[in-house]
Amino acid sequence: MEPTVEKTAAEAATSTNHDADYIQKALALAYKSESLRVESFQSEPITQRGENFCSVIYRIKVEYRKNENAPLEQGNYVLKDLLPIVAEVGSNEKVMFQEILPAMAQILEKTSLEEHKLNAECFFAERETSKEIYLLEDLCALGYASMNRRKGLNLEDAQVCVHKLAQFHAASMMLLHEQPELVAKLSPSHYVDGLGDPFAQVIVVNGTAFGAEVVAELPGMAAIAAKMRAQLPSEYETRIKTVVNSKNTAMPVIVHGDLWLNNLMINAEQKKAIIVDFQNCFIGSAAVDVQFFLYTSLQLDVLLQHREDLLKHYYQSLCQTLTALNYPGSTLSYEQLAEEMQQCLFYAYYAVVCELPICCASKDAAEDFTVDTFLSSESILAKRRELFANERVIETLKAILPYFDEQGILDPL
Repeated sequence: MEPTVEKTAAEAATSTNHDADYIQKALALAYKSESLRVESFQSEPITQRGENFCSVIYRIKVEYRKNENAPLEQGNYVLKDLLPIVAEVGSNEKVMFQEILPAMAQILEKTSLEEHKLNAECFFAERETSKEIYLLEDLCALGYASMNRRKGLNLEDAQVCVHKLAQFHAASMMLLHEQPELVAKLSPSHYVDGLGDPFAQVIVVNGTAFGAEVVAELPGMAAIAAKMRAQLPSEYETRIKTVVNSKNTAMPVIVHGDLWLNNLMINAEQKKAIIVDFQNCFIGSAAVDVQFFLYTSLQLDVLLQHREDLLKHYYQSLCQTLTALNYPGSTLSYEQLAEEMQQCLFYAYYAVVCELPICCASKDAAEDFTVDTFLSSESILAKRRELFANERVIETLKAILPYFDEQGILDPL
């Protein structure tokens, strides 16, 4: 019998012992105070099924004193505990939280920008074989909230998000200029070596093959489905390797790598966004993030009617941030950015076929959807039938795949 999500979460929690003593040790290190003492402690798991495949997440509230005579303070935190199978693979998240994001924050703090917070502050990080844990500030306590992933973003929220993405990219460009050796610590995209690893096979190769079967049944789209099948696996692999290769961009940035609405939170009152989850960061084209965001996160009418408007909004925010940073390097023109978007359009195709069905899973479809689902051929096949029955997925495939075909994305190399 395959493990349920409750068993997986319990195993992760038991292996880490997320108790008051653990948090006290973490905060003592964070605040450099060996005499720090936690006086009250509350913890609750906040991971929802189908919302986070890679980790178990806890919301933690504590009261503590930094030393015996210090005043009582309150802290609101989120503890992110990666599942062992994910932690074993490894990621760029620790170097992002401990070195790169703090350096980017220092860069932005030197400007006159009124709002420039990129991410939750990381107080503590622990990484060893099959174990990776982060203690972060609780963004909900700062007024940020997650958005409706099943519906997608309206235009106003999308503008707030691309503005934040532009700030993230601009700060990374400055960091690349000032401390290239620091950014060089990032591992490349997991697709740079192709699609040979088991997860790429399941998510990309098998996902596209299944998507082609669905598309073949849509009116007038049998020829598109045939082109989708014909690319697998060699031509598909060649195209995606080209897109994520950092040598193939005129505007290298730190790419988030998984920038969709579940990895953004919005403060609706203040019209601010913030970015979360930095496991998949790598150096590459800014257009990779922009394409992935547009094609996984927007309501379909917003995607169809406002793609160019949002790209212009992104570019304006990028230029404004670079100006505030006194960035000494050259900046692409809008026309050159549009060319980068075209060069990375295959990533949008990947996003629509392989990622969108997961991103907008219905509540029922997400109920038993865990990382274990990907490890069972029978389970993932059954789950894909459910995911591709989603109306938003079908309507997006019908509306967008003909556009990709017109742009030559599905043509043979």
